[in-house]
Formats: sequence, C-alpha cells, structure tokens
Amino acid sequence: MIKIYFKLLFFIGLIVLVGCASQPKTNIDRIGAVPLHPASNITNQKHLRLLATQAAKKHGVYPRLFHALITQESAWNPRAISHAGASGLTQLMPSTALGECGLKRRYLFDVRANLDCGARFFGKLLNRFGSVRLALAAYNSGETRVARLGRVPRIRETQHYVKRIMANWKKGS
Repeated sequence: MIKIYFKLLFFIGLIVLVGCASQPKTNIDRIGAVPLHPASNITNQKHLRLLATQAAKKHGVYPRLFHALITQESAWNPRAISHAGASGLTQLMPSTALGECGLKRRYLFDVRANLDCGARFFGKLLNRFGSVRLALAAYNSGETRVARLGRVPRIRETQHYVKRIMANWKKGS
C-alpha cells in the first residue's frame, strides 16, 4: 500500500514537473513584446522600425539616428543580451533602465518599453551634450566619463561605435 502511494506521488510530481517545463520562462508576450516567429520576420522588422520611429519622435531624436543606434546595439534583435548584461533592442543596462525610466529588469525585453526608455535616455544625452558624437559616446561608455573629458573617450570600442553609427545614420540605416 505504501509503495503504491509513493509511486502515485512520484507520477504526480513528474506530471507537474513536465507541465512546468513546457511553460514559457517569461511573460514577454503577455506584456506587449512583439512575438518573433520565423515566418513573420519581415513584418516584425517593419513593425519594430515603426515602433522605433514613434519612440524617437516622442523623445526628440532623429528616427534614422535612433535606427542606426539600434542596428549597432542589437542588430534589431529584441532578445539580444550583451556580455555585460545590456538587454533588448537598445541594449539598456538594468541599472540605467531603472534609474532613467523606472523600467524594471523584467521589462527590458518588452519591445515598446525598451524602445521608449532607450529613446528617452538617448534624447537626454543629446540635450545634455548638444552633440550627436558626444551623446553616442556617452551612450556607449557612460555619460559621467564623457562629461568629465568633454570629448569622445580614447577607447577603441567607443571610437569605432561612434564612427559606425554616424556612417549608418548618414547612409540611412
């Protein structure tokens, strides 16, 4: 009798475990993220660009410049994560997203929230520095560093980052 009871508990536990494993690990699709299905990549790309344009205009950023920034940051992958932990289309660090927009870590992959926060933050940097090059450098290497130096830091990655985005912006990326 006891053996049957334990076998029954084991199978119930197994069923529960398998059921939990099949559930998605995040609620991204429920909180407004654009679902990514292979068959609809073209539609998603157009939709992502439209949302990025809307966010850019809302925060006073040139849409093509914002598109070039996103191309450089995530190559338009809403689920991109950098080795440093920056996430989403605009590659926001969790601390920046929280401090600048009140955006909690769990919403970094929400496309609309990520784009809105990225555009807001970049718009703030443009206003603060009055220069696209300095704002891009601050977005990449930190606004404190750029403010202290008053120029693009002599960091190879940051210098290449600024050049690539400026070139993509000019060619209409």
